Amino acid sequence: MLRSFTRFLLVPALLCSTLSQAQTAAKPMNLKVRIRGLAKDSIVLLANYYGDKQFIQDTVKADAAGNVLFKSDKPMERGIYLVVIPSKKNKFFEVILTENQNFSMETDTSANAVQNMKVTGSPENKIFYDYLQYISLAQKRLSPLTDKKKKFEEQKNKDSVAAVQKKIDDLDLEVKAYKLAFIKNNPENFMAKVFRAMREPEIPKEIPAPYNANDSLKKVFSYLYYKAHFFDGMDWTEEGLVRTPVFHNNLVQYMDKLTPQHPDSIILACDYLIGKAKGCKEQFKYTTHHLTYKYETIKVMCFDRIFVHLVDKYYKTGQAFWLDEKQTEKIIKRADQLRYSLCDNNPANMILQDTLGKTVSLQQIKAKYTIIAFWEPSCSHCKKEMPILKKEYDELKKYGLEIFAMNTEDDPAAWRKFIRENKLNWINGIAKDAQERATYKYYYDIYSTPVLFLLDENKKIIAKRLDPIQMGNVIRKKEKLPLKPEEKKTGADKQGHN
Repeated sequence: MLRSFTRFLLVPALLCSTLSQAQTAAKPMNLKVRIRGLAKDSIVLLANYYGDKQFIQDTVKADAAGNVLFKSDKPMERGIYLVVIPSKKNKFFEVILTENQNFSMETDTSANAVQNMKVTGSPENKIFYDYLQYISLAQKRLSPLTDKKKKFEEQKNKDSVAAVQKKIDDLDLEVKAYKLAFIKNNPENFMAKVFRAMREPEIPKEIPAPYNANDSLKKVFSYLYYKAHFFDGMDWTEEGLVRTPVFHNNLVQYMDKLTPQHPDSIILACDYLIGKAKGCKEQFKYTTHHLTYKYETIKVMCFDRIFVHLVDKYYKTGQAFWLDEKQTEKIIKRADQLRYSLCDNNPANMILQDTLGKTVSLQQIKAKYTIIAFWEPSCSHCKKEMPILKKEYDELKKYGLEIFAMNTEDDPAAWRKFIRENKLNWINGIAKDAQERATYKYYYDIYSTPVLFLLDENKKIIAKRLDPIQMGNVIRKKEKLPLKPEEKKTGADKQGHN
């Protein structure tokens, strides 16, 4: 059946560089498509996958017989493409474009469009649709079985559930065997590469010592084996895999499900994947860009260290060939700004003037815990959060907490008034001039307020960009104290946790 295609995107400059060396053997595209039942002048789109997105490549009107012709002076890049019919609720069917891009396809707009597909001139797409037609029939066989199983489960009929489950398992084995036969019989087919990339590692039944000692160790072995063999089926030289959903999905699963979510572990995993992808320029570009963007924008505390590492290793060294000089400079500048306030680092010292005009220095504070607070008396969110921070300070001061608070705007009178009215009896400071204020805001990446950093007794950053109660709970965990309930934040209240 036709499937729904819900997202159309224009190709951004960052993602649309072509690799002509991979296309020298291919001829210009001449894809003829007939869709029976399609009205004259109906719009039909040709799009392609790129990671987890789809991009429109061509727009054509159908003639009275439902014929459309997609032509291109240059061959399209290898991958899985989609023929999309907006007037039919964005229904689409897929087509493989590799070396041969001169062929025809014919189907209709019915629910049986896949079963009715006829391919002429492309053995690769012919066997692809043989597979899709087989899967469609298998799904029709599966549907009543799942309905029966659900019914028997509701009736608590265990024997019948087991019998139906056996049939479902047998069908699953049949489909797996079909895929394996497809790969064996069509080793050079592009879809065979896709299927190999999709195959999950099978854990050996015989688990070696010492992992076979108990169930916990067996689980450890299963995880380690699965992770080590996760990419066994991936062809790291096939650029077309980037233009399928599989490549992106595998990256996501490896990073999010198989990698411990700690910056050091993630950095190792990033380098491993990028190293694997270096044999194919398109895979290298996609992997490096995807991971860099992911960890530049992720809202997890301390994960900005991953972004800085990637920029240092792959962008500063000139390996990001898809970016121009200006784009490269911009991303390097962003990493350079973040590196001053990374977790586990000692942040820049700040020397400010207190309410009496005396000099106060961050480095002179002797405390087990130091919270650096950037705030403004005119900021509505600061007016809400600073009194909460005051309560946290009063409760946790006896455990070694001190607060060093910097006013980030130039209004000394309003600053002193707010301090006095809210009894902010910690160390308060203000920059001596606009240049000094801008310098400190740069070093701590301050673009909104309030922003909090928590330092340990060695003045290393151990938490940042949390709200007052969250920050207090970091200290409570370290002091083994009961935690306070944390409020759910709206989008306007949340601080970025990088």
